[in-house]
Amino acid sequence: MLRAILLALLITLTALSPGRGTTLTEIVENLGVWSVPKLEQEIRKLPQEERLKLQLLLLTYAGDSKKAKELLSKLYNTKLVANVLELPRDLHAIVVDKTNEVLYVIRMENGVPFIVRKFPCITGKRPGDKLEEGDQRTPEGIYFPMYWETNLPPIYGIGAFPLNYPNLLDRKILKRNGHGIWIHGTNNPNRPPHSTNGCIVLKNEYLRELKKLIVPKRTPVVVVSHLAYATKPEFLKEQRSIINFVLKWKRAWENTPKSLKPYFECYSKHFVWERGGLKEWIAHKERVTKHKRWIKISISDLCAMKDGRLLQFGNLYVVRMRLKYRSNNYNSITNKVLYIIKEGGRWKILGEENL
Repeated sequence: MLRAILLALLITLTALSPGRGTTLTEIVENLGVWSVPKLEQEIRKLPQEERLKLQLLLLTYAGDSKKAKELLSKLYNTKLVANVLELPRDLHAIVVDKTNEVLYVIRMENGVPFIVRKFPCITGKRPGDKLEEGDQRTPEGIYFPMYWETNLPPIYGIGAFPLNYPNLLDRKILKRNGHGIWIHGTNNPNRPPHSTNGCIVLKNEYLRELKKLIVPKRTPVVVVSHLAYATKPEFLKEQRSIINFVLKWKRAWENTPKSLKPYFECYSKHFVWERGGLKEWIAHKERVTKHKRWIKISISDLCAMKDGRLLQFGNLYVVRMRLKYRSNNYNSITNKVLYIIKEGGRWKILGEENL
């Protein structure tokens, strides 16, 4: 009973603390071993869903059915952040809410996204999406930090992660220019909101924490005006649909030595790549496939993101993966990025590039 009371007290004190990854099972297994400070420390690390489960158990044990029902509804009917659809287990995603100037760190827990950290940040001086160089707006879209840079002037604080802006779609379809969009620090602790020329700026102390969670060329950065939300059934349906499409595209590619048609059907009529559009892509693939007897492809490290904007083609999704390609005459490993839309009610690839 004493342990139950202690846990109830600790949960009350720490229920709003950001989770980092301890499991409820680990805490239960170590009740008789850990000290009270250690218990408190580990409970603070519980992911949000694990904390809610523990609270639910305590309320049920105490006979408080009304609060237990309310918590059960919160646990299974809470809307999920819909901008992050899939992540590898060891990877976090970053979602930047430009309007409220909050940077969220998200990871997948039991197949759905949870916010595990959040930091205040500073974005562009002018509202809206970036259109051209010098407009002092932070671009919306899905990007990737390319590397960590420290040899910089003091205005950038402890360092910076340059993003891959402008990406393929920015250049080829949205016709956006500009450069130098970074996530960086600041040596000015009193820097006012909405005061950058387009970069995403954090206090040095926050950037130090964030840096530990970023993996260059792997960690997705989703920049939106507001977060998008979905119910769990809605989220899972969209998640399964986009992943199934990527697997369909993979199988069609492996089958191109026999037939190119199903593979080309995966691509939008508006498709772009570095060397042109769909016409050039078809010619390129027909040429390189002539000498293929077999193709084997393996996909790993897959992440899928949903753009916050409604573009001329509707919603945009970005999938990044590690793609290992083998064939009778060529082998490669690439960090593949697909830009995906719905066209006529079917998934289609709007753009394709390698990081």
